[in-house]
Amino acid sequence: MSKRSFSEFTSKDATSISQILEHADGLLKATKALRNELEAFRETPELNDEIASVLKRHNKKILLAAEFLSDDQTGGSDRNESGSRKIQKLNSNSKNDGDKSGALLIPPPVSLTRWTPDDIPSSGLPPLPPVLNPVLKQAALTHSGMTTKPTDMSYERLEWIGDAYLYLLSTSFIYQTFTNLGAGRCSQLRERLIKNETLSDYTVQYGINKRTRFPAEFDLHGRIGGSQASQNAKKKVLGDVFEAYVAAAILGDPEGLARVSPWLKSLWSKTLAHEIREESKARPSLIKDYSGKDDSSGDNQKSAKQDLNPKVLLSQVIGAKGVKISYNDVGEPKKDKHTGKLPWYTVGVFFDGFGERNLQLGLGSAFSKKEAGANAARTALENKTLIKRLQKKKEESLKSAQLAESAQQEYDNWS
Repeated sequence: MSKRSFSEFTSKDATSISQILEHADGLLKATKALRNELEAFRETPELNDEIASVLKRHNKKILLAAEFLSDDQTGGSDRNESGSRKIQKLNSNSKNDGDKSGALLIPPPVSLTRWTPDDIPSSGLPPLPPVLNPVLKQAALTHSGMTTKPTDMSYERLEWIGDAYLYLLSTSFIYQTFTNLGAGRCSQLRERLIKNETLSDYTVQYGINKRTRFPAEFDLHGRIGGSQASQNAKKKVLGDVFEAYVAAAILGDPEGLARVSPWLKSLWSKTLAHEIREESKARPSLIKDYSGKDDSSGDNQKSAKQDLNPKVLLSQVIGAKGVKISYNDVGEPKKDKHTGKLPWYTVGVFFDGFGERNLQLGLGSAFSKKEAGANAARTALENKTLIKRLQKKKEESLKSAQLAESAQQEYDNWS
């Protein structure tokens, strides 16, 4: 049956008129059948169980037909006795700006915070949020090839809006978490979260594909005696299903975005677990006092250190007159294991001075040499034993230089 409301049909739509009549006939037949059966209980009203059974049997057909024929799309009344709120259908075609029946309920904004290692599930997947609206749920789990009428809903339109939500939410989490990452690298992280390979894996892991109605060619063995969809086509379809499910979960509940965003945050944290942990390590390493003294200047000094580039901070910690800190490529660029396309650079930071020659302090890798160099400096700063040894040599060198300068001044004064 079609799932459009009465207000969406016009007198020019012959097919729609037939559908209206079909629903109207169904409603009349269901109510007539209910009346006939209830008449039998007129003389024996004490048979409550039998009466309840009759009502339950006919109730579903009557409510379904009445829903299709209803032109009340304002959302002001609730047809569901359980108290759940009504959400507007995505295929509403109302053109009257003053008519709220054509409006799509957009969930209110939510506050999105950065990822931390605590967000990464220790095991398994975070619980899948349910789709509370049955119409949207059915649409999200229906391939367009399984619809029989142009008015039947499939996941195609939901997938389109779900894609936008995933794009926005992933961008927001990345922006909040990786504050020192360039826009290009942020885009690469986002691509890992929303590409078909990732989303199709989510669909399979949650078993959403087993609940979705697909044409035969998308099944494991394909259509008997016919075609079979390619692996890329299957992957694309499974990714689309996940996007549609996300949209249905958000739009099917006024609090949908508030329910779905924490779930996606936890789910995505598994995909970017390594990057999130590395970012968490980098944050405190930039605000440590490498001088070994108590930081008595408060939060302002710590904040200033946190804003320093790791290369600058490393130079301040162990740099001195006669010291050379250099950054050189290590090996040939490799391909990123996640994309298989982008170059992956490795850079080493090396130290000359205080009797040391070409001492490797640390290695760093990234999509750009600049970022790889910064990661190498960060790795060096995290090597506390090595840093303290070089700091000690720096202090000894400074003392020797001061003694030599003092002796020279004394000699000049004496002469």
